[in-house]
Amino acid sequence: MSNLLVSSFDFSAIFGNIIEKWYLYLPLLLIIGLFIALFFVKDKERNYLSNTQKLVYTAMLTALCTIFNCFITFYPQNYIAISFNSTICFVAGLLLGYKRGFCVGFLGDLIGAIIFPQGVYNPLIGLASGLFGFIPGLLFDKFRINKYLLTVISSIITLILCTCFLNTFGLWLIYGLGKKTFFAYLFVRLPWQTFVAVGNAVLCLLLVAFLPKVLPKNKFNLFNE
Repeated sequence: MSNLLVSSFDFSAIFGNIIEKWYLYLPLLLIIGLFIALFFVKDKERNYLSNTQKLVYTAMLTALCTIFNCFITFYPQNYIAISFNSTICFVAGLLLGYKRGFCVGFLGDLIGAIIFPQGVYNPLIGLASGLFGFIPGLLFDKFRINKYLLTVISSIITLILCTCFLNTFGLWLIYGLGKKTFFAYLFVRLPWQTFVAVGNAVLCLLLVAFLPKVLPKNKFNLFNE
């Protein structure tokens, strides 16, 4: 991995692929445009925080997500990441809703890529990071079923959509295109990343049980309790 490292805040090295690989940025721009439009849609609040408190929680979770991206993510190979960042994103979606959950995941990945880059910025991975917060937040907003079942469903969806598809596809376009097929790349990543996803799912299940006991009930509406 040492040959992939670039200097912090070296924007030409981090974002230098924006012209050559513009197709990586196009879906990101489309999703962000749709996401901005969603902010004008009124949803049931997942908490009773003031706007200032929401901003503080979002900033704190984004900072935590950035720290995990920079210092608590391990790369045995350039196509494998051992990370618990999706758990932070899950908490953000659970506490703050799917919109701010997306912001925490996306910004945590983007800021981490700027201050502790592992090569050029990969917008598809940034998009997947945002969806790690968006998907659980949306599921807990829209469905009123067992909270543990929702957590498992969320973990399965994010494993398939974010880890297996978006992350693998983004890494394949950068490192594997022209060398091996997408499915060959996926086959190598899948055992490792499934193991990581199971570990994150266990942590999320523990947090679903633990958070209602420590969070002020007059501030959060997590499970309609």
